[in-house]
Amino acid sequence: MRNILLVSVNGFTFKACLLITCLWMSFFAQAKDSTSIETARAWLKLVDSGEYLQSWQQTDHIFQTATPEPKWRLALEQLRIPLGRVMSRTYFDVQEYSSLPGMPNGEYLVVQFQTSFTNKEHALETLSLSKNSGQWQPLGYLIN
Repeated sequence: MRNILLVSVNGFTFKACLLITCLWMSFFAQAKDSTSIETARAWLKLVDSGEYLQSWQQTDHIFQTATPEPKWRLALEQLRIPLGRVMSRTYFDVQEYSSLPGMPNGEYLVVQFQTSFTNKEHALETLSLSKNSGQWQPLGYLIN
């Protein structure tokens, strides 16, 4: 039988404290992922439904400065509309970053979805999000 050293702190063992800490960290990490994924999905639905002005208004101010609304609308009309209707969109991955190329240090997430459109069966949608304003906002969008 192994000997396990347990340190008691105010009636709690170190092992119990460590378990509680791990559970809380896991909960908050999942909450961040869940919130960012839902933000990404809601924003993509705006793009899917042709609500280009609204999608642009919800982007980070850095995106808005770099991509004026008319340029955003034109890009979507040229690149997104030809793909057709979304047939399916499945969450694929999320990565957390403290910096992105050409951006100030901050909180960034890159969320990816495997998407099937009527005119493109296999696509990977990548949405970068920033948390400059206290909430996750789209910063970049790419379809491969």
